[in-house]
Amino acid sequence: MNRKYIATKVAIAISTVLGGPVLAQNIDTQSETVNDSAFEVILVTAQKRVQNVKEVPISISSMNQEKLLEANISDSEELSTYISNFSVNQSGQGFNVIMRGLGSGPNQGFEQTVGTFVDGIYRGRGHLMRSAFLDLERVEVLRGPQSALFGKNTTAGALNLTNAKPTKGLQGYVNLNYDFDFETTTVETAVSNSLSDNVQGRIALKYVDEGGYIENALSGNDEVAHETLLGRLTLAWQPTDKVDVVLSAQHDQDDFIGYSVGQTFVEPAIASSGAPILSLIGDYVIDDKVRKANPDIGEEQKGSFEASHVTLNIEYDMEDTMLTSTTGYQSYELIQSNDGDQSALALIYRPLGNEEYVQLSQEFRLTSAFDSAFNYIAGVYYQTSDLDYLEEFTVYALNSTGNRDFRVDSDTAAIFAQFDYDFSENWQATLGLRYSKEDKDGYRKLISVDAATGTPIVDMPLVTAPAIANSYPDGLPGAIFSSVVLGGQNIFDHEISAQRTENNFTPALNIKYKMEDAMLYASVSSGAKAGGFDSRANNPTDFEFEDEEVISTEVGTKLTLDDGSADINIAIFNMVFENLQTSVYDGSTGFFVENAGEATSRGLELDGRWAFANNWIASGSLGLLDFKWDEFEGAKCFQSVTKTPDNIEEGGESCDYTGKTNAFAPKVSGSVNIEYYTELSDSIELKASIDLIHKSDFYTNADLNPWTMQEAYTKVNARIALLDMEGSWQVALLGKNLTDEITLNYSTDMPLVGAGFYNVMADPGRSVSLQFSYNFE
Repeated sequence: MNRKYIATKVAIAISTVLGGPVLAQNIDTQSETVNDSAFEVILVTAQKRVQNVKEVPISISSMNQEKLLEANISDSEELSTYISNFSVNQSGQGFNVIMRGLGSGPNQGFEQTVGTFVDGIYRGRGHLMRSAFLDLERVEVLRGPQSALFGKNTTAGALNLTNAKPTKGLQGYVNLNYDFDFETTTVETAVSNSLSDNVQGRIALKYVDEGGYIENALSGNDEVAHETLLGRLTLAWQPTDKVDVVLSAQHDQDDFIGYSVGQTFVEPAIASSGAPILSLIGDYVIDDKVRKANPDIGEEQKGSFEASHVTLNIEYDMEDTMLTSTTGYQSYELIQSNDGDQSALALIYRPLGNEEYVQLSQEFRLTSAFDSAFNYIAGVYYQTSDLDYLEEFTVYALNSTGNRDFRVDSDTAAIFAQFDYDFSENWQATLGLRYSKEDKDGYRKLISVDAATGTPIVDMPLVTAPAIANSYPDGLPGAIFSSVVLGGQNIFDHEISAQRTENNFTPALNIKYKMEDAMLYASVSSGAKAGGFDSRANNPTDFEFEDEEVISTEVGTKLTLDDGSADINIAIFNMVFENLQTSVYDGSTGFFVENAGEATSRGLELDGRWAFANNWIASGSLGLLDFKWDEFEGAKCFQSVTKTPDNIEEGGESCDYTGKTNAFAPKVSGSVNIEYYTELSDSIELKASIDLIHKSDFYTNADLNPWTMQEAYTKVNARIALLDMEGSWQVALLGKNLTDEITLNYSTDMPLVGAGFYNVMADPGRSVSLQFSYNFE
């Protein structure tokens, strides 16, 4: 079998690791080979119309359904390990989504800096990252501002997910994955067929029984253990030959034991000191074992997450213009309890964290398909959303429970357009414009009550607590205790509300030059992320924060080389941010939001693939990143018993981060994938692949504490499979992190114990899985 035949066959079966131009919408109907290329044309919807990825002037990484299933990538956190300049990690409060060194923390008042869209519907809340991937057709990671077509809250980029659609013929699959190390079973299945001459249906189900990869010696559980069930029904209807209607309804249910994989770490100087607190903590080595959530005092970590998503898409073909209506409804409820100090110590416990969210959106869009030099996309968008968050957090040393009630209601309206004009056969200019208005109402109430009786602290005649037992054995009057003791920990009773209105205009301009085997482009774009109201702060002075803005420039090229046997994409970018929103630990018991002045993120992104020999394909991606704070005064200084910040400001209470980097901003990230195919018989093939995933040093805490630095690492994944030549079945062994690298993805100071104690989140160690898949039609 000659090289190009094999390469084409392989390209149909795989997607490139880490953002190579790798996704086809539907290989049977929308892929085609052009210019005798060895690879399939990759079709994406990054600009809300189906396009060849080589013609889209954006830095894009993408991955198709087959790669997602083969690598057992079940959520955005796992996906991000394969994508350069992109990371998703979980903290004790939620998810951090980072692109090009920029991202938002897990504050209930935040929208995300990296917007997530599923079938065109915006998912603006970090907890929606909990929804596992189900029957996805493809994933597109779009780097840089995407404001013109996708809207606000895409200042750093967007994650664009497309679910598989119904087919007119019978198609389906069953995929099984069993992880021996973490005792995790994953079953995913989908079936699609015509229900009548003009109606098709598709149903997809996924079940995950996850055992967890951290052993908790106190609870006896392996954490975080999940039992997850997802289901989606999609119906497609063609009432006329010009109208297409697609309705999908999905429900997710996730019950979990444990809440996060946080564990305790102490600085070596403390670890060797023999301090009595060490014996109470018991485990302070970063590995796969922890001691936290003490059941003897009633602590437990568990929760449930339930989400519903309904999408209605209607397309009306008016010959040279398509009218599209996209309606979306989504809601979720998260109920959880967790150990706030992530240790065996009785410091902070959160018995309740109940979050509810409802969103309704509507977009109308006109997309032209003129046989002329001019084309356009234009539309209007409206979204309304409501979020309610109720929380109780107990501080044992203060015998106090903080009752928090936070609400935010938002209404957004926008008008947008994108105009394409071909000056000649080779030159094209694109102008994007979007104007949006957003109204928000925010409310926050925090009352500290006695942990035993529920009586407001300020109303108690005397308050006794371990924190004051030595100095005031008989206690303190409630009003004094509230203002002095609780206030000393930056905890203040308050009830506050406010309204805000934002208006944003976010233009973008792109010029591209097309040749036979290359495309060059240059762009300048703007973006804005909504301001809002801080849910996490314990001080009423920290409530409202401003919107952040970005101006981005990018130049790039997309090349076809070696007679079509190689693709390479290169992008160079420079992004300047103002009023960047950051979530900052207050040094005591909570976090608050701070607008952090100005920052610049610049770098290079390169990805590609190469059929370099018979039966061999190499693919990969490289990201180079230089993030720098241009102006960031008044920031929190890190605390350590052995190290001192070199940027302490006059007065000694804060630090100047000007000229410093950011957390989660490795200078180098990327991966390389090598795949090999060979025939074992007339009906069976062998497929083997290896992935090398690399990140250079990066901080895992925004205060840039040297003890929270994750050193550079390279992880190795490998897979070997036997598959039917007709593509009907496949059996494989998948190994992840084969060198058993223990790496950190997030950290923060441990509350209330002083310098040198940290809560850290570690990634999974080595795992080996057995996979089986069966496709039918």
